[in-house]
Amino acid sequence: MMKTTLIYIFSISLLLFCFKGKAQDQEERRIDTIVYQERYGLRVGIDLSKPARSLFDKNYSGFEIKGDFRLSDRFFPAVEMGFEDFDFEENYFSAQSKGSFIKAGVNFNAYSNWIGLQNEIYAGLRYGFSSFTQTLYDFTVYDKDQYFPSDYREVHKKFSGLQAHWIEFQLGIKAEILHNVFLGLHVEAKRIITSKAPENFENLWIPGYNRVYQDSPFGIGWGYSVSYLIPFIKKEKIEKIN
Repeated sequence: MMKTTLIYIFSISLLLFCFKGKAQDQEERRIDTIVYQERYGLRVGIDLSKPARSLFDKNYSGFEIKGDFRLSDRFFPAVEMGFEDFDFEENYFSAQSKGSFIKAGVNFNAYSNWIGLQNEIYAGLRYGFSSFTQTLYDFTVYDKDQYFPSDYREVHKKFSGLQAHWIEFQLGIKAEILHNVFLGLHVEAKRIITSKAPENFENLWIPGYNRVYQDSPFGIGWGYSVSYLIPFIKKEKIEKIN
């Protein structure tokens, strides 16, 4: 009888020890991890630099919408499209460039966020395309001999069907200032692949690309934006707490 009682006591003690160990393990898991809903979806916005410049520069007007699709934590397919109209004056002529553009590519987010945050430090690659027109208003024939008056001519000649293709590299940041609302800032380095220029004239300014320099195929740009994330996909994630 005593032997049987000891066996019962040992069995009950072993079960209690196992239950206690399992409860402690579950408690440790609850303490060391956190479960939350990660947001994914479409983020849409505008480039604020273009309407701001339109307000302060009488020779410029432009608008750009942008979007990216958050499918993972690192890679974001992205697209930008818009229009620009720019009147420019050089020493010997004045002209206008006007047209639309689209840029498509992908961003890579190099920043590891804290739990629930969506901030980015990213590098992006784009393929850009622009369709535009240029109008030559007037020009002065350059003459080394300054004895005679300059030969000034008004032409108002429009060149249509112009195109340009380029590759663009971007570096930027995006910060979530309110829930699903982001402010962004980025810089651009570009290289023209090919372009169609007017006969007896040059492409001096391309919508979406900016200024074109005669001796170089490279260009630069920048922008700042506000955007909103539409989080129609949510995934449960478990994060360890150190």
